[in-house]
Amino acid sequence: MDPFSYLSVLTSIVLALGITRILTGLGRLLQIRGRVRVYWVHLMWGLNLFLFLTLNWWILFRWQAQQQWTFFLFLFVLVSPTIGFLLSVLLFPDEIDDGSDLKRHFYHNHRSYFLLAALLFPVDAIDTLLKGWQHFLNQGPVYFLTLTLLCALCLVAAFTKNERYHAVFSVFFLIYLLAFITINLRVLA
Repeated sequence: MDPFSYLSVLTSIVLALGITRILTGLGRLLQIRGRVRVYWVHLMWGLNLFLFLTLNWWILFRWQAQQQWTFFLFLFVLVSPTIGFLLSVLLFPDEIDDGSDLKRHFYHNHRSYFLLAALLFPVDAIDTLLKGWQHFLNQGPVYFLTLTLLCALCLVAAFTKNERYHAVFSVFFLIYLLAFITINLRVLA
């Protein structure tokens, strides 16, 4: 087994734990539908996070060419999946029972959720840089602008409870993810 295959197992497990948390939360909502106050923005972030975690796993493959692995590089590669897992924990409560209010839960956790989410974009920039300076430059100015914009939008989301902002941002982020996937990730390479 090559080093990448060996190390990607733990990274995949962390990503799978986040995906499991999301799917378990959605499954529980289906079980007790009608007896819980569902909030569509919360569900949108569940979908966004599911896509992000899946995308993170897909992009992990780009590390397969790395020949020399250090423990610290491996820890760094685990950062984004770990943040994603923690986001799934913040998004879906341990218990979703009759009478649960997901809107209240969302706004109770929104500050921690979006501050953590804001970290993903500098981590992505470092991840891209670690793949080589030329790889970093090849991403172009749109990459840098997008990372900056998304980080800023997350920071605003962390400090506002404006429902319209959160609704628009959740839809915008879904459109961004779908556009990114469509443009950049048609083939695993």
